[in-house]
Amino acid sequence: MKILFVDDEDTIRELFWEYFKDEFDVTLASDGLEALTISNQTIFDLIISDISLPKLNGIQFIQKLRADGNQTPFLVITGDSDIQIAIDVFRMGAVDFFLKPFRMEALRSRIKKFENADVDLTLLFNSGEIIQFSDDCKIKLRPQIKKLNSYIAFIVKQILNSPLATHEDLISIKIVLYELLANAIEHGVAGVSYAEKQQCLEANEDYFKLVDSRCAETKCSVFVEISMDDVGVTIVIRDEGNGFAVSKIPNPVVNPAANLVSGRGIFLAKMNIDSIVYNEKGNEVRFFKTWHKLM
Repeated sequence: MKILFVDDEDTIRELFWEYFKDEFDVTLASDGLEALTISNQTIFDLIISDISLPKLNGIQFIQKLRADGNQTPFLVITGDSDIQIAIDVFRMGAVDFFLKPFRMEALRSRIKKFENADVDLTLLFNSGEIIQFSDDCKIKLRPQIKKLNSYIAFIVKQILNSPLATHEDLISIKIVLYELLANAIEHGVAGVSYAEKQQCLEANEDYFKLVDSRCAETKCSVFVEISMDDVGVTIVIRDEGNGFAVSKIPNPVVNPAANLVSGRGIFLAKMNIDSIVYNEKGNEVRFFKTWHKLM
């Protein structure tokens, strides 16, 4: 996996390099202009950029990147004072944000969700990890968090059947699926609490291993239903877990520090779609996205 990491602080760049150099193909940049030049010469799977950068700040860097037709997923890093700026960047397609200071293991758990995007979907069918009901667009998943990208690729493939789906629609839907499908697997099927997740990350333990071992023990499934019309697309995600109290998730705008581990997923989803509704139990979520050209 090729990652471009952009930060003007030497210490943070060196720390990122030392932590991830053996696991990923890492390229470093110290300012927005350097990052833009590198991005136009090399294809990356993920870009991680601070917002406060010299020469070109993070927002300018991203804007120029998109103007050049580069649609690489990106994650932003910001301080508490820049939280509103980070929110604005989500509208440009950011997949997540991290507040300084942050734990490298927490960042690693986010990066890992972008791996395995090219897994052969046929293998998932043959192994029974994805089952599609033939009469309609309903999917049953035998969940593994490490295969999140593969599940999303399959779902997006169904949405591409609509001639009204635009590139902008797919970016927004992918962001939402990363969050809500991951929640269904991590906190629904695996039953990992936010406190457990934070404890695991602080101990630098393999969080993905914890989630997938729990999923294997429970043998529960995740169900996804997709429906499309001339107005937009509706997706329902349901897991066989115990659910959770959505009202207790902190709002990252009101309390950014509380969202280093929890709450960002639902917030990010709301930033990219028109409506999102949970059932009373908290184990089913329905969201709707209007086709971009109709907005």
